[in-house]
Amino acid sequence: MKYKFFCDFDGTVTKEDVIDRILEEFADPSWMDIEQAWVNGEIGSRDCLAMQTRLIKAKECDLLDFVEGIEIDETFIDFTRYCKSKSFNLMILSDGIDLFIESILTRYGLNDIRVFSNGLRSTAEGYEMFFPYFREDCLSRGGICKCKIMEELSSPEGTNILVGDGRSDFCIARKADLTFAKSTLLDFCRAENIPHIEHREFRDVLKWLRD
Repeated sequence: MKYKFFCDFDGTVTKEDVIDRILEEFADPSWMDIEQAWVNGEIGSRDCLAMQTRLIKAKECDLLDFVEGIEIDETFIDFTRYCKSKSFNLMILSDGIDLFIESILTRYGLNDIRVFSNGLRSTAEGYEMFFPYFREDCLSRGGICKCKIMEELSSPEGTNILVGDGRSDFCIARKADLTFAKSTLLDFCRAENIPHIEHREFRDVLKWLRD
């Protein structure tokens, strides 16, 4: 069986949501009002993130120093090694920010993993988001259309497996052949009768593979 793993990052690979931690530390508190508008369905995650990052008041070096304290699920390292040994495709699909994702992966020696995410650039006024994987027809109104990427990378002989935890994974969970879910994604899969397996860490996914 040829497996393709599509993994969320914030709260799935990492132990906490990187963007939330950045906003809590460096952004004007009004970012929480924008967050609530997203939770209420008034805006999509793309617009939410674009507005929130404009509220960050810190130098890029300070942001990168801060994410040095963000830890990953250590069992993700063994999982990536196993996937590599079996030639399983593994990629990260994240509605987060490439600057932070790449910094964290590099720290753990995992910078060879293919990443699809949003971008962040410094401007004279602060920060500006850009969205190379945005699609106008994206049903989740996310910065990155995870469903489209899975569709483009799928093959007839492959089995698409999602590993995720939150709202940005709801749409793609309907498309995946199997989903490893936790947190709000687990509740969603149960409510929508989507084929899934509950997981707490990547050790659970690895055990399923070995079994």
